[in-house]
Amino acid sequence: MKNILVAIDKPKHADRLIAEAVKLATLTGAKIWILHVTEPDPDSFRALEAGPQFLHDKRVEDRKKEAAFVKQRAEELAERENISAEGVLIKGAIPKAIVDKVEEHNIDLIVAGHKRKNFLYDLFAGNTKKDLIDELSIPLLAVPLG
Repeated sequence: MKNILVAIDKPKHADRLIAEAVKLATLTGAKIWILHVTEPDPDSFRALEAGPQFLHDKRVEDRKKEAAFVKQRAEELAERENISAEGVLIKGAIPKAIVDKVEEHNIDLIVAGHKRKNFLYDLFAGNTKKDLIDELSIPLLAVPLG
């Protein structure tokens, strides 16, 4: 195993998911990729339909915080755990972002959270996001979140 992708949705669950990836990376020497998918740019056509300027400004500010969070977690892994890690923030749809990163970085395993009807549940059970596991053909470690 050379590359592990940790798909994080909410910062409050990130440490738990990353800890599971660290256990595996320590045993295998794998690199950890921390992925967070965020909304499209406020200046994109779809985002412009969302509302007034203050909503666009809030999205930009939220994205900056998300990017800093992901980068900080990756840097902490390198410093504290001596594990190669990189934080990735992508704008767009979660399934497409995961598939793209799996292919781009030859990911061997995905670590993602599972909480009844959260993003992971919707990702794999939702009608519009069908059969992502089959499309990827790599293992998924679903970590239960409280």
